Amino acid sequence: MAIAPIEIALKLDNDDDIVMPKSSQSGPIFLALALGLTGALLNSYPIELAYSIFLVLGNLAFIIAAAYLRPALTLLCALICVAPLLIIWGHPLGFLTFGCEALFVSYLRSRGWYLPTADFLYWLVIGMPLTAVLIEFTTSNASEYLIFSLFKQSINGIFYTALAVILIFVFDDKLSGWIKSQQPPLVKNLKQYLQYILWVMSAFFVVGVCLFLSRSLTNIQDQQFQDKLDISSQYVGRIIERYVDEHQKAIAQVANTLSVIEPNHYDDALTKVHKMYPGFLTMLIANQDGNLATSSPRALMENLPKSGFSVADRSYFSQAFFQQSLYISSVFLGRGFGADPIIAISAPIYAHDNANKQTKPVGIVEGSLNLNLFEQVNRYAGNDREIDLVLTDENDNIIYADANLALATLSKFNFSLDQADAKNQLLTIDTYGANKQRYLHRQSVLNNGWKIFVLIGHRQILALVVQQYLTIFISLFVIFILVVALANQFARTLSRPLAFALKELAQGGGKSGYKTMPYAAPTDFLILYEELQQSKERLLKQQFILEDKVETRTQALNEANRALKKLVNKDSLTGLYNRRYLNNKFGELQAILARNNATMLLAMLDLDHFKKLNDEYGHLMGDRCLKYVAEVMNNKFPRRSDIVARFGGEEFIIVAQHDEQGIMLDKLEELRQEIAQHRFEHDTGEFISVTISIGVVTANATYSEKITDWITLADEQLYQAKDNGRNQLSINQLAHISHN
Repeated sequence: MAIAPIEIALKLDNDDDIVMPKSSQSGPIFLALALGLTGALLNSYPIELAYSIFLVLGNLAFIIAAAYLRPALTLLCALICVAPLLIIWGHPLGFLTFGCEALFVSYLRSRGWYLPTADFLYWLVIGMPLTAVLIEFTTSNASEYLIFSLFKQSINGIFYTALAVILIFVFDDKLSGWIKSQQPPLVKNLKQYLQYILWVMSAFFVVGVCLFLSRSLTNIQDQQFQDKLDISSQYVGRIIERYVDEHQKAIAQVANTLSVIEPNHYDDALTKVHKMYPGFLTMLIANQDGNLATSSPRALMENLPKSGFSVADRSYFSQAFFQQSLYISSVFLGRGFGADPIIAISAPIYAHDNANKQTKPVGIVEGSLNLNLFEQVNRYAGNDREIDLVLTDENDNIIYADANLALATLSKFNFSLDQADAKNQLLTIDTYGANKQRYLHRQSVLNNGWKIFVLIGHRQILALVVQQYLTIFISLFVIFILVVALANQFARTLSRPLAFALKELAQGGGKSGYKTMPYAAPTDFLILYEELQQSKERLLKQQFILEDKVETRTQALNEANRALKKLVNKDSLTGLYNRRYLNNKFGELQAILARNNATMLLAMLDLDHFKKLNDEYGHLMGDRCLKYVAEVMNNKFPRRSDIVARFGGEEFIIVAQHDEQGIMLDKLEELRQEIAQHRFEHDTGEFISVTISIGVVTANATYSEKITDWITLADEQLYQAKDNGRNQLSINQLAHISHN
């Protein structure tokens, strides 16, 4: 919001007595050039906040120029400042956005606006919409960068504007001595001055601290991403190598078996091995001429020409037969038994030559790996949606790629690296005209020459930064409101004229009446002082009203704090108390029961086969089961002294006073039965049931003050219940034993 300055006009008796200094025409131009070069130097070394995310500080130079120079020279300064960004960013769009910013801010400054207000208005009305349009028409991945760029540019603008105003505040006297400002002076009253200073200081330090913390957090997240890439590439690499090695060993084993049996037993041996290794899409045996002898499944032979089928031209035949070695091919399209992309593993079959007393190859056995099974092998990535995988052979042909990458099997995996810095290297997949996504990546080479690319989308980093920038943006808005409120409050209560007025009002003026204000004060205070003299009684009444409001708001705040405390102690899904509340309240209940020499019960409940339920019916069904179990537990143990808490995952804990009649144990049995009898209807119409196993320990409350001791015993009973078949209670009664 623009704050219009107070204009004061003084009429002199003789205008001819005023001697105006002659302003130098070269001074403003020199200042524009000097500030422009300084800004260009700062912009040559932007501060990196994250991958390809930089903080620009050099633009503060043309903000300083806007405080002293007319729009034309401010624009000249801005164009010089932005020149290095043309090289860094690789496009000239900065000249448009920042050039318009320089003109807009300088023009509003000439109309009496403050620099922070003018710059904030620019980004709100012109800068952000203009940036959105430029990104939409010049960037292939506009949706990925749009929100981030808007927040980043506006916050960056607020930051360097606040820094520029602080520098002007500190060095204004020196700059005013060097050059006469082309902009009109700003005359501020106390409220405006406080708002101006507090807003600038708050914006600078809040944004600065937030950006510093954001950079530290980004470094931590960067390390987490790097660790995840390393772990994922190693983990998946071992799985795939093991998968391929197992099938290589299977081919070698079946080749050895076929070498010692009669050819009329080939069919049975091949079928048996194929059943043991379903990872092979098909298996076949070819004779020494490359003609197909048999296959598994056997039914595939019926689709071949009656004249026979030859694989003599295939590399898996020639390499295995003539080189007499175990061979694994590159990815290729099948021919005889289908046109699926496959990888062939083959080995020679030998026969004993009695005449020459030596063995010779008489054919080959080959298995075609089903590449679709790599998706099942990739269980690690399947559980972590942040990670995408690409598997290529030694010729960079794609063997497997996650579906969301939209890469065709058997095609070349073409990519480029955006930056030379190895630490921040981003991989871009060439998708021939489609939106090109950038990824953090880790590449590893398997023993057979295959390559694994583990990818994390750059948009995930942008999403984290957007959240941080959104927090900064909201913080700035809240601070702006607080600054306005504080500035008004300070103007009313902390100034000397107001203190003098309040003192005079407290004394009642006396016989001589109220004294004249002895301090130089803005007109606002003089008017306020006169009004206060006339309405002292009204102010006293207003004071009581304000006190009542403060008391009311204090009560509301206390109620809100109590509600927040409850939320901190509750589990968000089930509504039960969480582990933190359990740890805090256990000691209180145990101490009370121990003083009364009473018996305490601790039960640990666990949903049986809960992981299987989640895998088969989805996590939403799992959440329904957890909430239902929590509801039944609350109904069965409603006493205020009972502690019913979610311990973690599908585990719950109940802590209560035990009774000699065994009522609490009966309640636990009723709880188990009620849950076992309940049926949940799935979206498919199928009805699902869950059961629970309960481990219970009862002992004198003096047994131990540590909850871990009780949980250990209950956990042992829970495992006992699991081992005995689940859906039951297992009880350890130590009623007369105290812990030593």
